[in-house]
Amino acid sequence: MNTERLHELIDAWRDGILTEEAAAELSQMLRDSDEARQIFRGESQLHGLLHRAVAADAMEDAAAGHRVCRVPPATSRGVEPPRLIAALMRSGRLRFAGAASLAVCLVAAGIWLCVAPRKPEPPDPIATLTRCIGCVWAGPSHPQPGDRLSAGILALDQGLAEVKLANGVDLLIEAPTRLEMMDFACSVLETGRIVARVPPAARGYAVDTLKAKFIDLGTEFGISVEPDRETVAQVFDGVVVAEVKEPDASGKRSHRIVAGEMVRIDAWGAVELQRVAFSHERFLRTFSRPSVHDGDELIPFKPSQIASLDVVTAPGPVIIDGDLSDWDLASAFDARCAEPFGESYHLRGLMMHDAQYLYIGARVGDPMPMRNVIDPNSDPWSAWMGGSVQLRLSTDRTFGWPLKAARGAPRQVERDEQDTSDRIIHLTLWYFQPREQPCLEIRYGMMFDRGVVNPPGWRGAFHKALDGTSYTVECAIPWTLLGADSDPPQAGDELGLCWTVNWSDASGKRWKGQLVEIKNPVYADRGKTLTFDVAETWGRAVYR
Repeated sequence: MNTERLHELIDAWRDGILTEEAAAELSQMLRDSDEARQIFRGESQLHGLLHRAVAADAMEDAAAGHRVCRVPPATSRGVEPPRLIAALMRSGRLRFAGAASLAVCLVAAGIWLCVAPRKPEPPDPIATLTRCIGCVWAGPSHPQPGDRLSAGILALDQGLAEVKLANGVDLLIEAPTRLEMMDFACSVLETGRIVARVPPAARGYAVDTLKAKFIDLGTEFGISVEPDRETVAQVFDGVVVAEVKEPDASGKRSHRIVAGEMVRIDAWGAVELQRVAFSHERFLRTFSRPSVHDGDELIPFKPSQIASLDVVTAPGPVIIDGDLSDWDLASAFDARCAEPFGESYHLRGLMMHDAQYLYIGARVGDPMPMRNVIDPNSDPWSAWMGGSVQLRLSTDRTFGWPLKAARGAPRQVERDEQDTSDRIIHLTLWYFQPREQPCLEIRYGMMFDRGVVNPPGWRGAFHKALDGTSYTVECAIPWTLLGADSDPPQAGDELGLCWTVNWSDASGKRWKGQLVEIKNPVYADRGKTLTFDVAETWGRAVYR
C-alpha cells in the first residue's frame, strides 16, 4: 500500500477537490487494505467528516461544470449517505446533475459506508495519566491521575503532567502545551514543551510538529514549539532523526541528532544543528515538587533511616578534584527521596579524616545540578536555598553523643556550654554558578552568630555528571577551621553528625526540597523537630 498516496487522496477528499478518478482510486484502496480503512476511519473521525451535504454540493459543482465532490465538515446531527441521496433524489435536485457527478458522490458515499462503523463505539484507551501537579486543563474534560486516555487532544494550561502510553513511552508535559495523541506510536505537538522517554520496545515513536517530525531510535529527548512555531529538539540520551518539512539550504530533509545535540528550526524554516550544553531552563525532565512533607507542600523528602556513619582514616593523600575514585567507598551511605522520585533525587555520602583534615565527599542526584546563583560575598546565609550540601557536626571529643546543644529562645539567659561552642559546626557547601566557584560557609554554635565564608586553607571541587542529572562534591577542611586543631577526633570517638541535601528549582535560588540523613533514631520521623534547632536530633559519626 502506498501510504503517501492514500493520505493525498484523503486530503483531497476532506478538502473537497476529489475528482471521479481519484474517488475510484481511493475506493479501491479501501476495499483492498484493512490498514487503509483504519487510516481513513481515523482521519474521518478526527476531522468529523460526515457527509450530510455530499449530494447538494455535488449538484452545485456539476452545475458549474466542475467534476468534483465536496465533503464539508459534519454538523452535530449527521445524515447517513444513502438517506441523504435518497432525499435529494426525491427533491428533484439531482435530476439536473450529470451522471458522472452523481457517480462521484455515490463512490464517496460508498467509501464512507465501507469504513464507518454502524454503531459508534467508545475509542480504545491508548495511555494513562500517571501524575499531575497543579494541572488546569482546557476544554470540557479534566483528567485525573489514573484516568485512561483515548486518542485526542491534551490541552494543559497550567501545571505539569505525566502520561504513559500503552507502548511504555513516558511523556512529561509542561504547561502551557497543546498535544494531540494520534495513537501510542505518534503524537502531534502543536505548541508547548514535552520530554519523551522511550523504552527499546517502543523504538520508532514519533512526535510531529508543523516544522518537522522527530522519530525516536531509543532515547530521551525534549521538544518545544513556541507560539511563533520556532521548534527546538534536544536529545538527552540515544538518537533521534528529525525529518524537516522543508529542506534546508543544501536540500537535506533528514537530520540525525545524538545525545548532547540540539536542532533548532526557526519560524521561517531555517535549520540549525549544533552541539550544546543541556538547557534545563527549556526542558523540565522531572517533577519540580516531588513527594510530600508533613502534608503541606509537595517537595522532595524522606524520613531518615540511617543512624550513624563511619568516618574512616584516609588511606593516603587525597586529591581534591571532584573525583571520588581514590576514596574508600565501603563506608559510604546511600539515601533516596520517597518514591516515585527516588530515581532523580538521591545521595551517596562519605567522610574520611587524618591528622590535618576532615574530608567530605558526596554524589548528589539532581535534575538541575550546580545552578546556585546566591553570591557568597553578599548573602551566604541564604546560599543553602539555591542547592547545597549541609553537614552539622561536633568536633569536641568531650561532648560525646547524643548532644545537648539547642538553639533555644532568642532571649534565653542561661545556656549550656554546647549551645555556644565553636566546636558545634554547621557547614554549607555549594557551587556558585556565575563565577564557577566552589563555596563553603562555616557557622559556629547553635545561635549561628559567628562564621566565615570561603576561609583560607579549605579546598573544594564540584563536578557535574555528563548526563546532567547529578553532581559530585569533594572537599578538605582543616581541623583548625573546625575548632579542633589541638585535639581532633580520634578512632573510637562517637560524635554528633547530620547530613542535609537541599535542592532548588531551575532558577538556582528557590528552595524546593531536601533529604535529611544520619539522625538520632528517636527523631528519625519527627520532621517538626529541626536539626538546626536541636542537636540531639543528630546521628552519630563513628571515627575509625
